[in-house]
Formats: sequence, C-alpha cells, structure tokens
Amino acid sequence: EQLKKKKKQLTELLKPFCQVRDVIGMEDPWHYRNKVHAVIARDRKRRIISGVYKEGTHFVLPVDTCLIEDQKADDIIRTIRELVPSFKMKVYDEDTGYGFLRHVLIRTGHSTGEIMVVLVTAQPVLPGAKNFVKALLTEAEKQSVTITTIVQNVNDRKTSVVLGDMEKVLYGKGFILDELCGKTYALSPRS
Repeated sequence: EQLKKKKKQLTELLKPFCQVRDVIGMEDPWHYRNKVHAVIARDRKRRIISGVYKEGTHFVLPVDTCLIEDQKADDIIRTIRELVPSFKMKVYDEDTGYGFLRHVLIRTGHSTGEIMVVLVTAQPVLPGAKNFVKALLTEAEKQSVTITTIVQNVNDRKTSVVLGDMEKVLYGKGFILDELCGKTYALSPRS
C-alpha cells in the first residue's frame, strides 16, 4: 500500500517530465540505517538515557531499540550508557553547560561491516580513555560486535550542532570503509 502511495505521489509530481515506473520496495525494510545518532542525557529520575530530541524541543525521548536503526549500533549505544557511571563520566547538561558526554554517533559500513563509534564530548580530555576504549571493545565483543574505530569529537560550543571541529582517534584508523555502486569510500565522523 505504501509503495502504491509513493508511486502516486511521484506520478503527480513528475507528470510533466516523465512516466513513473513501479516503485521497488526493500526485501527487508528493517534495521537499514547505517548512521545512528543518540543524545546522551539524564531523565527526571537522574538515570542516564540515550535517545532523540522531541520535535521542536531539547527534551530527550529515550530510545533503546529502533526498527530502522542498525541493531549493532543500538547495542553499542546501550553499552556506552552502561559504562558511563563506572568511568565517572558526567553527562552533559544543555541548560547548565556542565558535563562531559554529549552524543554518541555510530556509523556502520553496510557492505564491509566496519563500525565507527564517535563519542562527542564537551571537553578534549577524556580521563581513562585507554581503559574506557578497552572496556567498550570487550563488552562489544561479548555481544559479537566488532568495533573498527573509535573517535572522540570535541564540541565545546553551546549549540545544538552535534559535531565539533576537533577530533582525536582513540582506536583504529579514524574512518571506516564502505562500498556503493562498485566504488569504495572512506567515511569519517563528519561524512
């Protein structure tokens, strides 16, 4: 039904220019998103949550799993959320400008399976960085997830823009590879 509606919309839009063929649907329309962004925050009970902003606000709606996001990305974000307290990382508070961890961005290479984790922080110094990376890799491996690279991105501005200008590679090469239309692409945190 959805494909019929899409074809109808396209036909109306493109009528003056061309004829529209049938829309081809995905075989598996689940967990296809290869870039996942999660805001790290605290709920009203001060528990660490990850999720998305409610439309038009800076109120974070918690998301543990999503039917369109890569399942490994969801698992990694949950793992990071669970590791944060033991590493004494403060969650960034947009209202006060106080805290450390702001966002987590995960990129997954659809063809290669490579996974990049980007920790967006408010300050450049990540205390215990080596131990945090080691713990994250160990926990991911327990879930049969292999993280290819981990990058720290520093965004010290009071802004809703996710990524800052400074980056530091904590593990791996700082980018992942993926293929599209027979070409290989290097994807950085800001790709």
